[in-house]
Amino acid sequence: MGRIWAAAMYVVVPTSFGIRTIDGGFNWLHGLSVLTFCALTAGLWAAHKRNIRAHRSFMTGSYFGLIGSFVGVLAVPTRRIPQLAINDFPLLALLILVLLVTAALTVTGGVQISKSRTGNKTRASTR
Repeated sequence: MGRIWAAAMYVVVPTSFGIRTIDGGFNWLHGLSVLTFCALTAGLWAAHKRNIRAHRSFMTGSYFGLIGSFVGVLAVPTRRIPQLAINDFPLLALLILVLLVTAALTVTGGVQISKSRTGNKTRASTR
């Protein structure tokens, strides 16, 4: 699941620079995108070097940074999500439902993969 999350973040970070302010500039969220890219890369490098403590710290920080930026986006009333809640709640509810179903399927798939790997190790050790 961590690999899927890291790959998804490497897709999301560059695409975030395509989202600009009304005047075509960047804002504080783009700074968080750069920080996320750096933390993600440092975390993967730490895992590659087998420094699990540093890997865990970078990935945890990156995850909580993602949550913090999401809360920050929700807190600004002029952004798209708060506007959807006011002007088009059924669409927002549908988007939330799609997000929850996608997350549930991802978690279920990750658990099944984990179980199959554990089952393969158990079968191999009993031979």
